Amino acid sequence: MKQKIIFVLVIIICFFAMSVTVSAASPEATLRVDGVFVGNFPSVQAAVNAVTVTPGTDFVIEVAAGTVSDALNITQQPNKNLVIKPQLGATVTFTNTITIDGNGNLSNPETLLIEGFIFDFTGPGAPANCIDFNLIPPHIGFSYPHNVTINGCTFIGVFDTTVAVQSIPGGSRNIAIMNCTATDMHSLAQLKAVSGYAFIQNCIVNNASGGVNFYGVGNLVVDSCVFNVEEYAVRSGQNAGAISNLGSVTINNSVLTSNSNTVATVVLRGDSTENINIIYSNITNEAPGGSYLENLNAASIDLYDIDIIESNVSGNVTGINLATITTIDDPNVENGPININIIPDNQLVIIITILIILIILLLAAIFFYILFS
Repeated sequence: MKQKIIFVLVIIICFFAMSVTVSAASPEATLRVDGVFVGNFPSVQAAVNAVTVTPGTDFVIEVAAGTVSDALNITQQPNKNLVIKPQLGATVTFTNTITIDGNGNLSNPETLLIEGFIFDFTGPGAPANCIDFNLIPPHIGFSYPHNVTINGCTFIGVFDTTVAVQSIPGGSRNIAIMNCTATDMHSLAQLKAVSGYAFIQNCIVNNASGGVNFYGVGNLVVDSCVFNVEEYAVRSGQNAGAISNLGSVTINNSVLTSNSNTVATVVLRGDSTENINIIYSNITNEAPGGSYLENLNAASIDLYDIDIIESNVSGNVTGINLATITTIDDPNVENGPININIIPDNQLVIIITILIILIILLLAAIFFYILFS
């Protein structure tokens, strides 16, 4: 009887210990510098803070399984490349904002990779921005995030409220969002004053009011994406300003679908770039009388250089002289996306595991057939 009581007490203690671990403000994290293990830290923020005072070039922070409910602040450090990702096999969920401050170094070469996290912003009082390019006090001046890649992340939020990647107007350079999904959102990205490139690849957006908003002298590339949104899927330019001959917007191998008779699927505003390319894509506005392409700057009606190449477009064109649109449609070439690979990493692991099991079963069947035949 005494042994049974002890056993029950041990189970209860283990249960409460697990509960404490799960409900912590941040799970533990490890830090490696230039491939060498440095140590364990009680939180992700503590590991990030250690990057500032630790010599080295390549820093990797791996986060243990759990939920990060505290805000995380990352200030990019000169000549220090940083990767933040879950530990192998761990599921890590953020319920608060990651703020990235470029430390005022717009043209510096250091890189930042945020990879493999879940952002669940569906809870009461959740912030509006999952990842925010902004100043971190007491830093004043300009933030200038640069060479930032967000890869393999899942964003879940509140329709017309949550933004996966937000930025202040001060400017950023070389931003990539890849292999991500965003569901029930305001938009996937609000990218302001971008130089260099903004690269959006293999991303899925479902049940959002918008997709990607972009302006700046850089180049926006939306490649191999599927956006199902209520209003704009891609929007270029600000409300005011003159059309620009700098930069470009390229939509390639993508399916962009909207449903609004007041907002087009692709919207060009005041100081949008004049260079617009739609290649091997399907651009559709499903609303009756809706536009798939729209210009909101009356002074720019005749000034665009728009190429639509082997693409399917459905809807009206508004505020654009059709003579500025060059359409290439070879009757011997099928229009629309050539190939879109949007299998999330976790599903890919499951598929590979099933295939391995099937191969093992097949080999076992062959072995027993030869053995007993």
